[in-house]
Amino acid sequence: MEIIFTIVILGVIVFLHELGHFATAKYFGMPVSEFAIGMGPRIFSVRRGETVYSIRILPLGGFVNIEGMQPENFDLERFKKEKTDEIIEELKNEKSIIEKTDKIENEEFINEVSRRLDKAVEKELNRQENIQKNGFFTKSPFSRFVVLIAGVTMNFISALIALFMLLSITGVMPIKYTIPVVGEIQVDSRAKEKLQVNDKILAINGENISNWVEMSEKVSKISQNYKDEDVSLKILRNDKEITENVKLTYNKEAKANLLGIQVLSQKTNINERIKMSFVLFRDYFKLTLDGVRMLVTGKVAMKEMTGPVGLPKIVGQAYGQGGFFALLVIFILISINIGIMNLLPIPALDGGRLIFVIPEFFGIKVNKKIEEKIHMIGMIFLLVLMLVIVFFDVTKYFQ
Repeated sequence: MEIIFTIVILGVIVFLHELGHFATAKYFGMPVSEFAIGMGPRIFSVRRGETVYSIRILPLGGFVNIEGMQPENFDLERFKKEKTDEIIEELKNEKSIIEKTDKIENEEFINEVSRRLDKAVEKELNRQENIQKNGFFTKSPFSRFVVLIAGVTMNFISALIALFMLLSITGVMPIKYTIPVVGEIQVDSRAKEKLQVNDKILAINGENISNWVEMSEKVSKISQNYKDEDVSLKILRNDKEITENVKLTYNKEAKANLLGIQVLSQKTNINERIKMSFVLFRDYFKLTLDGVRMLVTGKVAMKEMTGPVGLPKIVGQAYGQGGFFALLVIFILISINIGIMNLLPIPALDGGRLIFVIPEFFGIKVNKKIEEKIHMIGMIFLLVLMLVIVFFDVTKYFQ
């Protein structure tokens, strides 16, 4: 089941990313020859106008083939020769033209080859003319910048929408940003005589706190060397600030000394959910950036990374612990991760292509053939990197 969940999550993320490129390319009039989800041989395809929409056998990645993005030297004579060979092979398999014979010199056969070739040449010449007029590199730097950044933008927007959905389903403030208000006092808590439900804890031992996580961290720090001393709590009760001295209670399950209280869940309205979606997005964004930074600086080894082979295991564990909510969180994390990774200035990635577009705003142009060679090197690097990550993924299953 975890494999299906993984394929669905990655499929949706890749689809939205490529949809961003596709929609903006179409908006600026760039010809798009294919919109593909997955890699490898096609298992399904349908043509609509100039574009082929396809699903490929490997559910990893995807692409939008925008005409004119890769410089090409069109050779009409070479095209005719290759197309003629292709048409002959097609006709050999059509019994209506050749009925169980190897003779390809008959007049009907030659006329059909000529007719199909003329049609193919006309179509290709129209395509080449369209590329010369509307291809990727014929457009302004602004148009190309928007098309390149659109995929990442879609990843970030989808992550924000998913965060809003998550907050709307739960209907409460995330624990990290929940105000430290007492919602319940445990029966065995040694602080039950001093605390009341709806007490807002402002400070612990003179140190101010603003949310439940900060409060938990302060108590955890005190618990490490706790000698049954009083813990001073500054409390807001009925709009009045008071100070209570309480004892911590040892919790066998947590194996730590705690206050013995539970948080008062705080319901959110739509405005708070929208605002909190951006706050959580910022937190996840920073978390991902920190991960990339540690990887680049060597603080995290390459073998610690998780690739497509190891991801189903993580997805399965998350689903077992948190169900749909956990899958939504994984969707958010991967969306932000893919967005940030695509912004890295590595040739072949969106970020790598952007570093060649941005100088054009200032009148600096790079030879397109040289640029494509650089992107080809980047593609080889990424393929090698993916193979290394997959290798480490596989070895983890045997540890």
